Amino acid sequence: MKKTSLVLTILLSCSTLFSQGYRIAVQYKPVPEGRLYLGYYFGNQKYVLDSALLNSKGEAVFSGSSKLTGGLYIVVDPQKKTFADVLIDKEQEFSINLDTASFVINSITGSKENDYLKAYKDASAFYYRNYQQLAGSLATAKTKADSNVIQQNMNKANVQAQQWRDSFVTAQPDAYLSLLFRLLKEPVYAAAGAKNRQDSLNAFYNYKKQFWQDISFADERLLRTPMFEQRLTRYLETAVIREPDSIKLELDKFILYSRTNKTMFRYFINRFTNEYMNPKYMGLDVVFLHLFEKYYLTEQVDWLEKKDRDMVFNRAYSLYGNIVGEPAAELNLLDTLNRKMNLYSIKSPYTLVIFWDPDCGHCKEQVPKVDSLYRLRWKEAGVKVVGVLSDGAGDDEAKAKEVQKRWTEYIRTQKLNNWIHLYQTTGMRKAEQVSQTPGFRQAYDVFQTPTIYLLDEQKRIVAKKINPEQVDEFLKFKQTNKPSKHP
Repeated sequence: MKKTSLVLTILLSCSTLFSQGYRIAVQYKPVPEGRLYLGYYFGNQKYVLDSALLNSKGEAVFSGSSKLTGGLYIVVDPQKKTFADVLIDKEQEFSINLDTASFVINSITGSKENDYLKAYKDASAFYYRNYQQLAGSLATAKTKADSNVIQQNMNKANVQAQQWRDSFVTAQPDAYLSLLFRLLKEPVYAAAGAKNRQDSLNAFYNYKKQFWQDISFADERLLRTPMFEQRLTRYLETAVIREPDSIKLELDKFILYSRTNKTMFRYFINRFTNEYMNPKYMGLDVVFLHLFEKYYLTEQVDWLEKKDRDMVFNRAYSLYGNIVGEPAAELNLLDTLNRKMNLYSIKSPYTLVIFWDPDCGHCKEQVPKVDSLYRLRWKEAGVKVVGVLSDGAGDDEAKAKEVQKRWTEYIRTQKLNNWIHLYQTTGMRKAEQVSQTPGFRQAYDVFQTPTIYLLDEQKRIVAKKINPEQVDEFLKFKQTNKPSKHP
């Protein structure tokens, strides 16, 4: 498959909110020429931020002139195989003592956040002290009544741990650990007992509200926890209706409420641009166009390097001509007999347009499938298939003729006799470039082959970038659900 990938680099700068820096002393065992590493979480990934040489006494000091963004950090062993989690927030001058054998933290001195974390771990150890024993008893329980009693005792530990977290959040609302607890708390979808549609809607809206209760989108510490990215992804997938206008409103909310923090503002715009520039679901690229028009064209995005900016702009312009539900761009090309042909002259209830070339391995798999389904069902339903040679070999006329020769040979050997086959000469392509007219590759966003579009009778785009099986399913659905001619 020929494919042009578009990847937008997420650009994030470490915040320097205060003038003073950080100093974290670590006590471990002496390791000849060994170093410890200080890393941080970003989404599901971990990145190295600093390193410090262990001296002959097993001491290493991480230090820097700028204060670190509060978050969940890691201290990594010299072999980069083992790490220990450390909370860093307002207090950034403290010491850590690591166990020399297991590389677990023995103690942290001078950090309230880590004192809080130790207190929570101690409380959890107490609440769950019998959990494994209960789990074993549950597996061997002989009656349902016994199982219920054991399960209740197991649930009691979960309730007690949640109560501890809730009490802590109330007592220390600004602590970083409180932010972690808010992110860990699962929203509850209480739809049971709903008597009508409004009750169900209220349960759904309450579920949505719980996701971000007491969480500020301008809190940069969110980026230093693995829970945030997971929660954001889950929110967009389970609590937001997968419909362009609903998604646009949600994304604008995140961006609006993050504006007071430059890093979070950049994060959300970059994150959502990446998500919807090449969306997982067809038709959601209009969400990217919304972001482009609202934030890029208004010059609110001023941090991208030229190559990334060009990528975004080029991607947007390549999508404007192929929005699902909108009329498809005209195709003024030549057929295999060099006769002029245009798309809108083709009369059919549905028109399938496939952009392909004879040197594409994936095309050699998909083109025969299209033809087989066309012969089996589509032709009888009045569908027209338009095959467009996508590889014009640029401005190299000699190479273009070689490609065209392989193209016509493939058409002949595969007996694609009932298709409408179109191509573009190098001269036609040059003329488009001179007149600055978008060619079909841009108009139809042909960055990989094969690329398939399905158009309705008015040549509006019904579906795009789908496979032959999906086209067949759609056509069968339309045929089955065709309105009756009789009252």
